[in-house]
Amino acid sequence: MSLKNDFPILKNNNNLVYLDSTASSQKPYYVIDWIKNYLENDYSNIHRWAYSLAEKSENFYEESKKKVAEFIACDNWREIIYTYNANYALNFIAWSLRKSDMLKKWDKVLLSIVEHHSNIVPWLILKDEIWIEIEYINIDKDYNLDLEDLKNKLDEKVKIVSITQVSNVTGQIFDLEEVWKIIKSFNHNVLFIVDASQSFPHFKVDIKKLNCDMMFFTAHKVMADSWLGVWWAKKELLETMKPIFSGGWAISWVKKLEYKENNSLPEKFELGTPNVTWAVSLLKALEYIEQIWGYRKIEEIEKELVAYTIKKWKEFIKKYEVKILWSLEKDNRVGVFSFVIPWIHSHDIADFLAEEWICIRAWQHCAEPFLESKSCTHTCRMSLYIYNDKSDIDRFFEVLEKAINDLK
Repeated sequence: MSLKNDFPILKNNNNLVYLDSTASSQKPYYVIDWIKNYLENDYSNIHRWAYSLAEKSENFYEESKKKVAEFIACDNWREIIYTYNANYALNFIAWSLRKSDMLKKWDKVLLSIVEHHSNIVPWLILKDEIWIEIEYINIDKDYNLDLEDLKNKLDEKVKIVSITQVSNVTGQIFDLEEVWKIIKSFNHNVLFIVDASQSFPHFKVDIKKLNCDMMFFTAHKVMADSWLGVWWAKKELLETMKPIFSGGWAISWVKKLEYKENNSLPEKFELGTPNVTWAVSLLKALEYIEQIWGYRKIEEIEKELVAYTIKKWKEFIKKYEVKILWSLEKDNRVGVFSFVIPWIHSHDIADFLAEEWICIRAWQHCAEPFLESKSCTHTCRMSLYIYNDKSDIDRFFEVLEKAINDLK
């Protein structure tokens, strides 16, 4: 069963082949129609309300968080914090840890070399600000996290290990359950933070199995609207941490020269007016996943597409010189394929494909440290999601071959 018909943008743009879902996913009718319905019938601000529209909006907002909690196996929806996006979530986390004296001068943060800039730059800012140390865990020849390197880099200075579950360049799924075992066997007090932005759209992210202390992801990659980030953390951590920003519902009272924070969760970390429309879009995106038989269906579709794409790449590599930044194994990965045609700039490849209505991404994918480690200044990236099919993949390789022959 093809899901293409559920996505109006694919219907409204003839011949569109959308292979850029790692950057942002398209939205199904179900989400779009519900956003329209909400804005037309139920929209209101929430908190401190006394009328039915606001009550409905408040219910939508809470239902959205309850659905997220259900999806990640969280028992308390009040541990779910909504932010502007995943990048903002990590900045909020980093600076709140610093304000709470949970991260101090000379403390060390361990990251993987494949991290997105969102999980690098906030720590670099603190490095400049309070002189924390940052060290990177390497990956092995199969693009898995090098667990021996992790063991070697764990020392008494390490206070935080913050790692993506899936690379946005290689598509490799890291064994974070094993990472947790290694971390906690060394020091049970090290905070383990997981970036699930590239995993949550593709398979179930279970915080109980990961045993992480915090996790965050972005909503627009899982068919919801843009500018909504989700941050989960254990209740005891959220109660201990001091938010770096405040205002609005996050405040209990304000006098001329003093104020008192609202320490209840999740309000403590949600300053200003919430965007209930974003929350509704995420609620409906997750309901849509349930309607198509959940992650079981997503994984079924994507495993078939990944196997087919790798088969096509193997055939293509025999004909043309291509540098790939991913493993040729079809297991333990999602449908993300970064590549370089050595004698053609990636922007030229992407432009050529764009003229044929094929959407891919070119440049550094907000992963410059990793690309530098692979001696790459730029790559192309094609990425798959549930609305793609084999005809999209065939069309991609057909036009890519034409691009190589025409641009050489």
